Amino acid sequence: MIDSRIFGHLWSTPESHAIFDEPVRVDRWLDVIIALAQAQAELDLIPAEAALEIAALRDRKLPIDRIAEATRRTGHSTLGMIEVLQDLLSPSAAPYVYYGATVQDITDTSQALELAATGSLLWRDLRAIEDRLLDLAATHRLTPMAGRTHGQLGSPIPLGFKIASWADQVGRDLSRFHDGRDRWLTGQFAGAVGTLGFFGAKGLPLRTAFCRNVGLAEPAISWLSARDRFVEFANVSAMAVNTLARIANEVYGLQRREISELGERPAARTVGSITMPHKRNPENSEQIVTLAQLARAQSALLADAMIHEHERDGRAWKLEWSVFPTLAHSVLATSSLTRDLLDGLEVDTQAMARNLALVPASEHLLRLMTARLGKHVAQQTLQQAYRRIRDERLSLADALEGVATPAELAAIADIDLGSGPEMVDRVIASSRQRREAEPEHWR
Repeated sequence: MIDSRIFGHLWSTPESHAIFDEPVRVDRWLDVIIALAQAQAELDLIPAEAALEIAALRDRKLPIDRIAEATRRTGHSTLGMIEVLQDLLSPSAAPYVYYGATVQDITDTSQALELAATGSLLWRDLRAIEDRLLDLAATHRLTPMAGRTHGQLGSPIPLGFKIASWADQVGRDLSRFHDGRDRWLTGQFAGAVGTLGFFGAKGLPLRTAFCRNVGLAEPAISWLSARDRFVEFANVSAMAVNTLARIANEVYGLQRREISELGERPAARTVGSITMPHKRNPENSEQIVTLAQLARAQSALLADAMIHEHERDGRAWKLEWSVFPTLAHSVLATSSLTRDLLDGLEVDTQAMARNLALVPASEHLLRLMTARLGKHVAQQTLQQAYRRIRDERLSLADALEGVATPAELAAIADIDLGSGPEMVDRVIASSRQRREAEPEHWR
């Protein structure tokens, strides 16, 4: 579905393809190989002229078909690319391409760069989503609607309270991304078993220069079999899109025709149903929930890569080659669709007022009667009254006749939003404060 010309826009984005499409990934591998050659030239491990010639490969369009054929022929993950690169270099430079490196030095570092690119886009989208939610929460700070518990009508809440709860959770997702960034953006240069034995005393200085050249942090120790960085990023990403799915799931439910409190604005030519023309299907919110389900599954599968044997184990590590890009497509598609959903979110205050009228003011009434009768007596009294309403088809006033005072009965029509508006204010203030301490760009 990711590569489908018909449906791909629902499962990926142009930006996710700009990270993971094969020509881009091959160019990224080349960038890592060039960064390695430049670091090796700095330390006089290879001739400077060879490093310059290797760097000039960046201006060449690499023949992916030839790389693919050589990879199948050699049965090795990167030897096919090495052979093609050597063919493009002079005899004096060819021996120094990919000098002393292993597959994981190239692919792990490339994947860390892919993580950085994915995280940067997700960070941008989450900040934009949080901004939109905070604006909506402020706008609807006092807009009353029915709160619901266990799928049933409950007490009144402000719409802004519901939205501020979403924004508060997005803020925690952003904090998790901020906290993990320095752990995740780490280069890999390890050699055969992680000790950099091929390079002798220059191993660690070379790793320092290499990580500097690719713009990633240098690890304290090689992490060939320690895959927790990618797994943590996957888990945090999956948590973030589950937050977005929580939002979409609520919009999905509240735009049901019999509720109609929220809605997603369709494009001008969107068709809801070819057999029921009255319908406006919740396309975006449906897809967001579906993508989040995929991200959860992909993050769980990626966790299997943490169980390695010895210093290198392709059974676990190569799992990432399939799962990590798929996860990234899923989370970026989710965040993109959520931005569209919220930018077109429709609020029907009339429907909210209509549904709120169905809510008996039991919590507000309980508070008033508690002051006179005590909490437990008041609760039992109201339980009996509401049972009579259901069983005997009485009105609330009739069921409470002789039980509630005239002042208490008069308060039935009150809409008590409790401390909801003040909590909206607190979320907005704390979010603004946190944003001032965070960078605008993730990387």
